[in-house]
Amino acid sequence: MNDSTGNRNSPPGQRLQAQGFRVEQLLADTATGRVRVPNFQRPLRWRARHVIDFFDSIRRGFPVGNLLLSRDYAPAGVVKFGPIEFDSAEQHSALWVVDGQQRIMALTATLLRREVIPRSDYWSIWYDLEREEFRQLLKKEPPAGWLPLNVIANSVDLLKWIRNWPLGLEHEDLVDRALELGKAVREYEVPAYIVEGTSEEQLRLIFTRVNTAGVDMRESEIFEALYRTDEERPIRSAVSRLCDLEFGSLDKDLFLRCLRAACGTSVRASSESPDELPDHSIERTERALRRAVDAIKLSAGIPHWKLLPYRLPLIVLTAFYDLYPAEDSRIDRLVAHWIWRGALTGDHEKVSDARVDRIVKQIREATSASQAIMALLADLAPLQSNDALPNHPRHELDQPLSLGRATGKIFIIAMLAAGPRQIGATNQSMLWDVDEELDTPAVPTAGSPDQPKFYWSITKQGNLGIDTIIKLPGMKKRDILSAPPEVLDSFLLNLELIEHLNHDRIDQYRECRRILLLDWFSHFVVDRLGDRADLRPNIQSILEANV
Repeated sequence: MNDSTGNRNSPPGQRLQAQGFRVEQLLADTATGRVRVPNFQRPLRWRARHVIDFFDSIRRGFPVGNLLLSRDYAPAGVVKFGPIEFDSAEQHSALWVVDGQQRIMALTATLLRREVIPRSDYWSIWYDLEREEFRQLLKKEPPAGWLPLNVIANSVDLLKWIRNWPLGLEHEDLVDRALELGKAVREYEVPAYIVEGTSEEQLRLIFTRVNTAGVDMRESEIFEALYRTDEERPIRSAVSRLCDLEFGSLDKDLFLRCLRAACGTSVRASSESPDELPDHSIERTERALRRAVDAIKLSAGIPHWKLLPYRLPLIVLTAFYDLYPAEDSRIDRLVAHWIWRGALTGDHEKVSDARVDRIVKQIREATSASQAIMALLADLAPLQSNDALPNHPRHELDQPLSLGRATGKIFIIAMLAAGPRQIGATNQSMLWDVDEELDTPAVPTAGSPDQPKFYWSITKQGNLGIDTIIKLPGMKKRDILSAPPEVLDSFLLNLELIEHLNHDRIDQYRECRRILLLDWFSHFVVDRLGDRADLRPNIQSILEANV
């Protein structure tokens, strides 16, 4: 879009023009390239059910919301709307979509597609003339009474379809419904506001305000929309590169929070003002995250971001390692101690922007990595008895295990610390070859359909923590029941427990396994909170403090 149009300092509201667009007019404008979608638009979020609801609202005459458009220059080029693309000429008064992309996409990709039998994608919508409802076609052939919506945008096309429709002569009432639907859709008027002569900077601001005022849009999507180039979306690309750490594909909103912590950037600045972001913010955050992930995986023993009891450590450590990137095994051990103290006591649960800002300020005020990590440790609540820890993994023994709780994640990490391995393997097996494994439930339980594939229940009588074993790829439950003692040990089982399971003595199994797990958990917690971590400042930090 042309940045030079209009007075940048005058309020955009003074140049708003209200106008209604019939659907048939909007379709003509998209086909000629007059309607365009700018780069900063959000990713497509609508699915078939949203498209169906949208067309049902049009058929019933319900309001479908206002469009917000900007009139400006557009170059010649290929314009795409889902599965459809048009070769468009240069436009001197194109209408750029600031708000309403999903609705424009639904109209264009559904009504202007060229296939005789549209099917399989989100816009392959048909109308069941007998039931009077919109449906998505997923099968190869549609039922006899279904009307494809891509024939109703033009009255001539609709009449041709009716002439060739086998049921047309027999069911005049259905023909009338088809004609009425076509007329209702084509003549439906969508209200719009058009803003004239607005710079791209102001349009980005309008876009941000519209999509943060009660509209369900993730922060990372707003950031991607505002800062993306034609070639890539910056956060998505960075998250993809970080997958080589085998820590899982990070949540994009979590990456954005890490960026803010590392770069000292406010929510407002990252969402509205590109000029306020430091140069190379994405690359800088990615480098710091790599060091943070190394410390979390190798020193704290947490193998996947979905097993982090709380997200605060990843955000804070991105800022920490941005300032102190040098490799130092002692610092990493202290970082691991800080992670586990906050996890087991629940001190890391609160992750508000204000708290993150306060902790990051402490890090920035330190003069060395040692001083910074000592300040983080001093800020934690004092340790009490290990058995009294709020997030001790033993709390998961007698309830259905859930990764929605910090204790559930700590329970699984403790199980992983035993080093579960395949039969015949000499070391711990790779747990997840691809991140997609984590989207499939291993043990579906009520209320948790998205439970990651970390574990199984070894019994047939529930999914309590005490019944849990780690799931390894390709390993079946029957393999566990017949495994040699050294493999059973790695799953925190033994031959006595297997004997109870083989004879369905579940009460005896649980009684014996409770003793085994409590002993293991006790050692696990002591290893992470005991006196093995050297909390004394090193000589270098003492010298630096006295300079």
